[in-house]
Amino acid sequence: MCLRGFVPAPDGAVYSGKEAIARYWEDFFRESPHAHIEIEEIFGFGKRCIMRWKYEWVDAAGEKGHIRGVDIVRVKKDTICEKLSYVKGA
Repeated sequence: MCLRGFVPAPDGAVYSGKEAIARYWEDFFRESPHAHIEIEEIFGFGKRCIMRWKYEWVDAAGEKGHIRGVDIVRVKKDTICEKLSYVKGA
């Protein structure tokens, strides 16, 4: 399994394997404990899934922020084998 993170732009970072991906998400939510990801729309076709989402957070100064994005997920042998994330923002 492989996950491509949000940074560095434009191509992101690649995380491969269950342990690396779990560590990425553990670090992500530890560093942003007020993070909230809302799935706005999700649909699949064949071996792909498209998910539109909104990510909201509260920064260290107490300011709220959000971005929207889309994930394109590819499945192989009933396992996620690729996830590409695209963010809408400045």
